[in-house]
Amino acid sequence: MQERAITELSALSVDNPIRAIALELLYKLQSSLAVNQEQQLEAEDRELVMAIRYATATPNAPLFQQKLEAAKQEGRQEGIQEGRQEGRQEGQRSILESFFLVRFGELDAVLAAFLTQVSALPATEFTILLLQLSAMNLDEQGMQQARQLLAENVWRMRFGELGERLPVLVQNLLALSAEELTLLLQQLPQLSNEELLARLPN
Repeated sequence: MQERAITELSALSVDNPIRAIALELLYKLQSSLAVNQEQQLEAEDRELVMAIRYATATPNAPLFQQKLEAAKQEGRQEGIQEGRQEGRQEGQRSILESFFLVRFGELDAVLAAFLTQVSALPATEFTILLLQLSAMNLDEQGMQQARQLLAENVWRMRFGELGERLPVLVQNLLALSAEELTLLLQQLPQLSNEELLARLPN
């Protein structure tokens, strides 16, 4: 009876919702039986273990092939999604680099330190950032405003809206040397909020 159920499961179409649920339960049963194998299993249970193993672990078995194909498909989808996101971020970074070189004639170390972080902005927010940057003066004051704007975006990406705390945090971040700022922003994804704030000058 159990072997027939496994055979019938193999015959279900891949998009059948019952099949997905039954497969999950089958794999859980397989794990449970494998754990209990050290104990004495009755003949019927041993036959069930063998049937499940054949259906799910033999390269020519339908369930094995379907599981393998599903894993490959999931991997392809994740790879495509990650590739698109990385491509978009790389494109936005390139746009920012070119913008600063054309607009201000240079890309100083502080501006360069922010590029990776702000390149991860969603497309709409990135476009707004470019519009704000393009309205700034072509002098040292405009360059300083650009640094502040990039710092604000990094803080908002990390904490959301900060209200009255934002100007102080921006000032503290920009008080770091270019080397310290670059290192901090590289390590930003691994830092807790407490560790991040502790690294800032008071």
